[in-house]
Amino acid sequence: MRISGLAAPVLVAVVVAAACGSKKEPAGGSAAPPVAALADAAAAAATPDAAAPPRAKPAPITKAVRAEYKQRLSAGRKAAKATRWSDATTEFEAALVAIPGDDRALGELSWAAFSAGDHDRARKAGRASVLAATDPKIKAASLYNLGRVEEAGSKIAEAAVLYRQSLALRPNKIVEDRLAKLGKDGAAVAAALPCTTPATEAALCACLDASVERDEPDAAACTLAPAGAPDFQIATFVATTASEQEMVLVARQAAGWAVVAHLGYVYNPGMMGISEEWSLTETKEETLGGKQVVRFAASKSRSDTDMGVDEFETENHESLVVCVRGAADVATTCPLDVLTSYTYLRDRLGVAEDEDMKDVADLLTKGLPIRTELAVSVELGADGIAKVRAVRGNPESSTLGDKKLW
Repeated sequence: MRISGLAAPVLVAVVVAAACGSKKEPAGGSAAPPVAALADAAAAAATPDAAAPPRAKPAPITKAVRAEYKQRLSAGRKAAKATRWSDATTEFEAALVAIPGDDRALGELSWAAFSAGDHDRARKAGRASVLAATDPKIKAASLYNLGRVEEAGSKIAEAAVLYRQSLALRPNKIVEDRLAKLGKDGAAVAAALPCTTPATEAALCACLDASVERDEPDAAACTLAPAGAPDFQIATFVATTASEQEMVLVARQAAGWAVVAHLGYVYNPGMMGISEEWSLTETKEETLGGKQVVRFAASKSRSDTDMGVDEFETENHESLVVCVRGAADVATTCPLDVLTSYTYLRDRLGVAEDEDMKDVADLLTKGLPIRTELAVSVELGADGIAKVRAVRGNPESSTLGDKKLW
C-alpha cells in the first residue's frame, strides 16, 4: 500500500538527521500546484548548491494572536491530560483558528479526536499534520495517530505501514509494541506501488484515480506526460486533496502500461507557508551488459514557514530511479530508487521581535541555524551492480552498498 503524500523510506531516514534538535514533540500519540510542471532538462538542472532566490517574508503574527495560540494549545494539552477529549478538541481547533495549519496543533487535534472516537476528524487532522510537518518528532507522532485510526477500523496492513514509517523517523517503544501486537499480518506488510497490472492508458489513469481515498471526489483526473525516453511516461494524479499530487513512472509492457516506480509528490495547500516544486531534470538511456538501462533524475524543493515560532525550513532533494527495459515477455522494472542528495536549513524567520516570542519560548527550536547536507554517488556497472557510496554527510546505511539491477 502507498500512503499519499509521504516521502519514500530513504527520505524519511534523511529527515531524522536533518531536523535534530528541532521543535517540541506534541502530546498526541506520544506516547504542483495544481500539478508541478515537468520542466525541460536544460532549464531544470539546477544543483542543490545553487543559490536560492530571496525569500519573501510573510507578514508577522501579532503578539496577541501568538498569545491566543499558546493559550489554546496549553488548554488543549491540559484537557487531554485529564482525558477531557471533547474539550481538548475544542481548544486545539481554536489554536488552529489563531494559526491555521499549524502542524503541532493538528497533530494533537488528531490524537484528541481519535481518543474521543471521532475517527474521521482524527484521520483528516493527522494527515494534514504529516503533510505540513518536517520536524520528525511531530510527523512521527501523527503517523502513529493515523496508524491507531486505521487499526481501530481493522485495516491492519495500513496501520502496519504507518507504524513502520513512524519508527523510521523516531524510535519509540510504544509504537514498536503496537506494531508487534499486529502479528504476522502487519509484520509482512511493505509499501507497494499501485496499478502494476498492465492496461491501456485510460485504464491505468482510472486505476490511479481510484487508488486513493479523496476528500474531493471531483478533483482533476490523472494526466500523462512524456518522460524523455520511449515507452515511458509520467502519470500525475490527485491524492487526498487537489493540493496534494503524486507522480509515478509508467512503462509500456507487453500487455499495456503499468506503474514501475514512484517519482515524488507535491503538497501546495496555498497556506501555512508551504511551497513545493518537483521536476524531472534528466533522462538518460545507455547499454550496460547487453541491457538497456534508463536513468531518471528528479529534483524537489520545499519551503515551510512556521509562523507560530517565527521559524522557517527549506529542503532540496535530488533523486535517481534506474530502470531496466524488458524484452518480449520480460517486464520492464526499476530496481533502484535512491536519494542522491539532500540539503536542509532551519532558522529564524525574523519577522517577530524577541519580546513577542516570550509566550512560546518553550516551543522554539534550540541551536538555530540547523544545517544538514547529505550526498551519495551511484555507479552503474556492466555486471548489473549499482555501487551506491556516501559522498557527504551520513546517509542511511541501508541505502548504501552494492545493489543488484538484474
